[in-house]
Amino acid sequence: MDKQNIYIVNSFTNTVPGKIIKWRAALKFWNRYEGDTYSHTSLSRDIKLGNMMSLARREINSPLNCGFIKEDIRKDVFALDKEQSKIVVMELPVTLDQYNKVSSRMNYYWNHKDEYSYNFLGILTMLAVGKGVAPKNNFFCSQWVATVLQESNIDIFEGKKTVSIRPFDFYIALKDHIIYEGPVVEYPYYNNLEYQDYVEDEESQLLIKKI
Repeated sequence: MDKQNIYIVNSFTNTVPGKIIKWRAALKFWNRYEGDTYSHTSLSRDIKLGNMMSLARREINSPLNCGFIKEDIRKDVFALDKEQSKIVVMELPVTLDQYNKVSSRMNYYWNHKDEYSYNFLGILTMLAVGKGVAPKNNFFCSQWVATVLQESNIDIFEGKKTVSIRPFDFYIALKDHIIYEGPVVEYPYYNNLEYQDYVEDEESQLLIKKI
C-alpha cells in the first residue's frame, strides 16, 4: 500500500498538571480555542493506541521525572481515573515514504532517549506568555510530535516553530481528521487488546508490524 495513517492523540487525564491546564482554559476569557482543555499530545502508528510515544512522566507519582515514554490508553495515567480521562484521536493520511520517516524518527528518539530532557522551561513560558523556548535537546509533548512530523516532511503548521505548538493547535489544524472524541474507556478499540506491536528491522531500518 502506498497510503498509511498515523494518529495524533490529545488527552486529558485527571492529574494535577492536567487539572491546572483545564482550569486555566476554563477561566480564560481571551484567546479561547477549541480543544484547549487537552493537556497532552501523543503520536501513534496504530489505531488501537497500544504503543503510543510521547514525553511525559516516567512514573505515575513523579510528575517531575519526565522524558520519552511509551504509552497505552489502557494503562498508567490513563487508568488513574478512566471515567474522567478523555482523548481526541486524529487520523492523518500520509504517504508510505512519510510513514516510514515517522517510524524512523520515532525509533531514533527512542533509541537516544537518554540524550533528551523534558522542556519544562518551554512549558512555563508557553503558559505564561503563549510562546515557548527551546533549549537544545529539550522537548515537551506537542513540540516533539510537531518536530517528528516536520522532520518527516509533514507540514500541517506551515512552518510555524514547533516549540510554539500546543495540543489545541493539533485539534484546530486536524479538526476534519477527528475519528473519535470522548472518554478513553469508550474508544472503540479500548477493549481490543490484540493491538499491533512494532519492532525495528535492523537490516531495512523500517518498522514491521507483529500481531
